[in-house]
Amino acid sequence: MKYLILSAVLMLTPLAATAQSYDCKTANFGNGGFVAPRIILGMDEKANAASVFDGFIKDAHKAPIPAKLKKWSDSRFQFNWTTKGITTKNVGAGTVSYKLTLCPQRGSFTLSGRLHGYDNVISATGACKRIK
Repeated sequence: MKYLILSAVLMLTPLAATAQSYDCKTANFGNGGFVAPRIILGMDEKANAASVFDGFIKDAHKAPIPAKLKKWSDSRFQFNWTTKGITTKNVGAGTVSYKLTLCPQRGSFTLSGRLHGYDNVISATGACKRIK
């Protein structure tokens, strides 16, 4: 239920005219942490615009945030975003920059990230389904 609400929130953001949205579930987490089990992606290729929403973004910003979108090919898109104010037990509040590569035809993604000021190796892979 909460992810239906999450999807509705994503659709009500400034990217409401988003051409495509994806519901991504993380399957393999790296050791660095800071990867949500579920990530919602929205993109409008024509406008070269994208948005991202996950549990960390929800806690820090309450709504989807914009992402930079790069189209490598019809079968590969890159989303780049930074989430500020991620709270953790041992770091306090931190900032993480993410890079996610979406392969819609295969229904998969790979993710890497960097926790600013630390040497965590943030990585993950998973599966994505088109939801719009």
